Amino acid sequence: MSVIMLPGGVLRVPTATTLPNGTKVDGTREVRPDDPEYPHWLPYAQREAELWQRDEAEQDQRILARWRRRESA
Repeated sequence: MSVIMLPGGVLRVPTATTLPNGTKVDGTREVRPDDPEYPHWLPYAQREAELWQRDEAEQDQRILARWRRRESA
């Protein structure tokens, strides 16, 4: 489960919907600070900017690891 805090404090939370034909669709919905569910989701929230930075850092490490393997070959 990943809850993302968008600028302005709005949370993007996971949701699942079942269509009339039985197909399950995963998605997200926004929970605003004035929503009664907000306190429930807030402890799970990660700031969007932090997620981007972490993703970029992980990608950089993967690229560097590939380069190191090529250099040692």
